Amino acid sequence: MNLQTINENLGRVEISPEVIEVVASIAATETKGVHALQNNFASGNFEKLGKKYRGKGIKVDTKNDTISVSVYVSLFSHANVHKTAVKIQKNITNSIKNMTNFEVKDVNVHIINIKS
Repeated sequence: MNLQTINENLGRVEISPEVIEVVASIAATETKGVHALQNNFASGNFEKLGKKYRGKGIKVDTKNDTISVSVYVSLFSHANVHKTAVKIQKNITNSIKNMTNFEVKDVNVHIINIKS
C-alpha cells in the first residue's frame, strides 16, 4: 500500500513504504547510542530467498494513511537504553514528518543486542 497526498490542481503523489523504511533507518542510525540496525525475522527470510531487503531492521505498516514503524537495533553498552529508545522514536517521527508530511502513529523500538 502506498501513502498518498492529493492536490486537485497538480495530481497525486504516492510514497511507497520502502521510502519510509529508508527515512526511518537513516534517522535510527544517526541516533547517538545506536550501534547498528538488526535484521528482524521477516527481513532475514527475504534475504534467504535471494530478495534484497532495503529496510534492514525497519518494518513499516501503512493502514488507512497511518504509519506504524518497528525498529530493531543494537545499542552500545554505554548508552542509556530508555533514553536512547525515546530518542530513536523522536528522530524517526520527526524525520518522516519533515520529509513526507505524514503523521506517524507509533514507533516501536526493539533492542536486540547490546554491543560491548
